[in-house]
Amino acid sequence: MYQKQQRVSNGGAVALLTLLSAISLERGMTTNSAWYYLLCLTVPALLIYRFSGHR
Repeated sequence: MYQKQQRVSNGGAVALLTLLSAISLERGMTTNSAWYYLLCLTVPALLIYRFSGHR
């Protein structure tokens, strides 16, 4: 049986990682510098997605 294959969009994950990065930057500058540690997770995840060949 033949099925048309569709690519799964990862736009939601990228949007979530970008939002988390922005929140951690804002909170780190205004309230507590401990929020910057969240960037250790979100920035590498965004870079891995970017350079893994997804478009």
